[in-house]
Amino acid sequence: MRKISIRDLEAGSKFTKSLYLDKDTVFVGADQPITQQDLDRLVQFGITFILTDGEKVTADQNDKSSGTTGPGYFDTNLPFYQDDENSTRYKYLLEKANSSKVEFNAVFKDCFDLVQKTYKSASEGRYTEIREFREIAERIADHTKTNAQIPILLLSHSHSGYYLYTHICYATFFSVMLGNFLEFSRPKLIDLALASLFADIGMVTVPEEVSEKKGNLTELDLKTIKRHPVTGYQILTQRLKLKNSLAIVALQHHEAVDGSGYPQRILANQIEELTKVFMIADQFAAMIHPRPYRAAILPYEAMKIMISENVNRFDLKMVRLFLNKLSMFPVGSGVVLSDLRMGMVIESNKDKPLRPVIRVTKDADGKRLKHLEFVDLMKDLNLYIQQAIPFSQIY
Repeated sequence: MRKISIRDLEAGSKFTKSLYLDKDTVFVGADQPITQQDLDRLVQFGITFILTDGEKVTADQNDKSSGTTGPGYFDTNLPFYQDDENSTRYKYLLEKANSSKVEFNAVFKDCFDLVQKTYKSASEGRYTEIREFREIAERIADHTKTNAQIPILLLSHSHSGYYLYTHICYATFFSVMLGNFLEFSRPKLIDLALASLFADIGMVTVPEEVSEKKGNLTELDLKTIKRHPVTGYQILTQRLKLKNSLAIVALQHHEAVDGSGYPQRILANQIEELTKVFMIADQFAAMIHPRPYRAAILPYEAMKIMISENVNRFDLKMVRLFLNKLSMFPVGSGVVLSDLRMGMVIESNKDKPLRPVIRVTKDADGKRLKHLEFVDLMKDLNLYIQQAIPFSQIY
């Protein structure tokens, strides 16, 4: 392997083969972007070079490998259909999402890797230090707080890892996003992220034949699953020594404000604020991603369930804020308009959850547009959203 000086590295760069700190220790995997956080760590630890057998991915290769014409890419290098102040602002929103994508993907991947490692170790009776989780919690809090495009990035992102670990990462991001909407301070956002990352650790004690079951769960199966908040709380307080104000989220996250939840059937005034935030994020993230026993639910359907069937489970003010910020057709989700054009929701209209701003991507015949076109349903009252569709259909 050859040496590469860290002075020759830059954030966003990728290599065709893994980068190593030494012959045995992988620093960044093949085709994974180097983040500014990675570079800062090298400097912090006095490392002046890395090792690799790979070549730097060129801009053209990077465009192909990152799927610039597929889900998650918000192509903005097109002429305006209508060149005005609003169109310029909407284009800026999408460009910001594009520029945040590399860092978001890196933070999400690091989150997944740490959750996977820690939850697997816990299932074998081995436990990690809180310090590693505090670092990723800080990164999630900072990235979410400084990126208003997080909803678009979250709904357009896909990850193929084991569903429990993937779910925890999505739920944590949604949780911190809602905490940011609630104007939590940075320390409080970090605490929320940390508590969220550990919230489902009790699931490692549930046998796979129960957690992976595709058929109907028996009464015994349900009892086994419903023990996980208590076992998770015990792991966090007794093994990991996580402070009670954070571990309590694991214990309470399946409670409901009307007292119908489990394991303690407590009421709203007994449920901690951080738990109330995570409960909403946990439910939404769980519904919009697949499970062993069901397919993913469209974000619109998930939102509808949360504000109708399950509304008594959550803090009403928080659910309303979540709805107002994301819209009934959540920011980042796909829709078909009443004139049969397709597009993506890019901005909500406060207190008008059914009439957000749409970036139109396909015409009524399903052909991809070669220009940038936006529709604000608050201004164009002749149009409305006819149906929600998967994000994969809009590009």
